[in-house]
Amino acid sequence: MVLIESVQALRSEWRMTWATFWRRDLPFLILGASTIGAANFIATCVATGHAIAPGQAMADVPVVPGVIVSILITDFLWYWVHRFSHEGRGRAGRFLWQLHVAHHLPRQVYVLMHAIAQPINAVIVRAILSIPPYLLGFSPEVLFATNVIIGFKRLVSHFNVDSRVGWLNYLLVGTGLHRYHHSADATEAKNFGAVVSVWDQLFGTFVYRPGEAPHAIGVDEPLRYPADTQIVSVILEPLRPACVLGGWNRLWPYARSLASIAHFVQSH
Repeated sequence: MVLIESVQALRSEWRMTWATFWRRDLPFLILGASTIGAANFIATCVATGHAIAPGQAMADVPVVPGVIVSILITDFLWYWVHRFSHEGRGRAGRFLWQLHVAHHLPRQVYVLMHAIAQPINAVIVRAILSIPPYLLGFSPEVLFATNVIIGFKRLVSHFNVDSRVGWLNYLLVGTGLHRYHHSADATEAKNFGAVVSVWDQLFGTFVYRPGEAPHAIGVDEPLRYPADTQIVSVILEPLRPACVLGGWNRLWPYARSLASIAHFVQSH
């Protein structure tokens, strides 16, 4: 995919360069990708090694329908967390945005920039996309297939090539949809789903303009944040004491609610 981008880039200004690779992509690949890889590995080992026994919950659901249901559930959860990270108000919303903003600082969109993420945010994403199917008791095969599909789909979403899937955009988040999510224009930076686009359509955040692409990629006020090549500053941005204390104080009730739901599912 990187080789194809180098010769068939949709936008030359979005193309990866040696400067962006060495100064930004490689450090984030080492840190971010290793964090995501470690989180994936741990989640997959726990889920496949300790999945609920057959006969309980969703363990007997066949693989294909199980994967479909699993993706719909996790994407629904991620849709709202992702949307709140962009549009949420108050301390909790600002805290989630500061965790997530690292992924939106680059002014390019291509395959390798997928790994650009604050490590805490990367772990949160993997938890949302991996833990619910495990708690629901899907089989190890469903858990494995779901993780592979989600991981591959999120990689493809950043492909800097004029690849189109037509009507499938009404089912899946293709590259054309996800590019608009990275738009520097906040009014069109929608499409919050990771794999499927149905939740964006249902809740009014679906942006689909066939054959077009956003004029600019990044954030609408870049001077408010560290440059995307200032790796340490970007990573530490959400860890400032005021952000951490204010954000976690606001998010704690939601965390307790999720813990209660998880306990209820496991006990039944």
